[in-house]
Amino acid sequence: MAKNKKGNVELIALKCSECGRRNYTTKKNRKNMQGKLELNKYCPFDRKHTLHKESKIK
Repeated sequence: MAKNKKGNVELIALKCSECGRRNYTTKKNRKNMQGKLELNKYCPFDRKHTLHKESKIK
């Protein structure tokens, strides 16, 4: 059986700063990037590009 150990890469969600919905998921290497990830992505609910910040997946 495979061992379940915590690696350097974790799965995160990107949450829109305007509407608050989690629109995207991505992977982040914790070793290379210690801070929170912030990207300008397209929000389909606002129909414009907005700032998306990292949040945890439930």
